[in-house]
Amino acid sequence: MKETQFDVENSTEIQQHSQKYINAVNAINAAKKKREQQGYAAVYMATSMAGGVHEAGKPGPVVVAARTFCILFAFVVPNLLLIRYAF
Repeated sequence: MKETQFDVENSTEIQQHSQKYINAVNAINAAKKKREQQGYAAVYMATSMAGGVHEAGKPGPVVVAARTFCILFAFVVPNLLLIRYAF
């Protein structure tokens, strides 16, 4: 019986699977990096808004007004919707 040798190093199927693995690992790492960047952006935004409140000049009152509007919107609109559609 003739023995056939299978060259594992040069197999296209093995190369395709290893390339898929590398692509998957790179995609996971890219997703982790993007999530980390979004976290840094959120913290930067929060600290910059908080810093704007304490600054003298135009940014302070604008930040206070925007924050007040957001808080009022978040508390008033659900109540108005409840009154309109529930009663």
